[in-house]
Amino acid sequence: MNGQVRATTDWTYRGFQTVILENELLRVVILPGLGAKIWQITYKPADKDLLWQHPRIRPRPVPFGASYDDHFFGGWDELFPNDIPETLNGEPEPDHGEIWSLPWEYEVRRTAEEAEVRLWVETPVSACRMEKRIRLRAGEAKLRFRHRLTNLGRGGLPYLWKLHAAVKADANGRIDADAASAYIEDFGPPRTGRTKMSYAWPFAEGADGAVHDMRRCLPDTAGINEFQYLTELRSGWCAYTDTASGIGLGLAFDKDVFRSCWLFATYGGWRNLQTVILEPCTGYPISVNEGVGAGTHRTLPGGGTLETEVVAVVYEGLRVVTSIDRDGTVKGESDT
Repeated sequence: MNGQVRATTDWTYRGFQTVILENELLRVVILPGLGAKIWQITYKPADKDLLWQHPRIRPRPVPFGASYDDHFFGGWDELFPNDIPETLNGEPEPDHGEIWSLPWEYEVRRTAEEAEVRLWVETPVSACRMEKRIRLRAGEAKLRFRHRLTNLGRGGLPYLWKLHAAVKADANGRIDADAASAYIEDFGPPRTGRTKMSYAWPFAEGADGAVHDMRRCLPDTAGINEFQYLTELRSGWCAYTDTASGIGLGLAFDKDVFRSCWLFATYGGWRNLQTVILEPCTGYPISVNEGVGAGTHRTLPGGGTLETEVVAVVYEGLRVVTSIDRDGTVKGESDT
């Protein structure tokens, strides 16, 4: 492509309009009509797709308020203002929030050096507006996001907002993040044999006294699934690396906005699926009301706005990631 960047809207996928951003390194497929889902990130030099797609179900229109798990097609979603169904400000919120199933408006801008899609949606229950700009520049294996969340209502809104990037995973996978502690939720069975436990990331002691390195992924024959929160972030990044190829996907974010990083991993244990989901989140735990009471979830004031930037970067030649700065520069080690 000779350093050129493209943004095209010429294709549909299973009836959904696509926006495709592409340069010499990445090809990115976005589905605005399905929650502005990023469906595919392909690293072109290796012809490697980074995001996971469900092997048994395919994207289809989803009614507002549907069960998320039964429509978890894969790819990269965003969830707001809640995860589990719960009542916020006297209003029942649907499973995994309002924005993942809604069609988003969009517009595309392109130059020779940069392509951008701007997407936005207004929520029917919580009266908020979510907007994001996704930019791809020539010569970069990076997606640059600019997010703007606005509470259009008069009163404060308790909320969580999280990224939800499902990556392809196998026994060669490794998860890295700069966290001091973690908590394993009661959604298992995890490899430790214990849930509702805190530990110093990344080493967790199992019920049998064995110490487990939670960075290392497992084969799908393990029959394990793990749901945990990484807390006390020292810096804002997380990464999944395929150590066999040395290619991985990293997310860099403002840790003052995304104050925790949730990790969901199923190694054949949940619905016989195999994926790791990187989930930088504005707080924890899974219940917004519980977190507000504990001071770990926030409230967005009426008329208030939250703006932040995120970088998603594809890298190669590494087995271990030691840092990702806010511009998406990745440092690490080439062997373990």
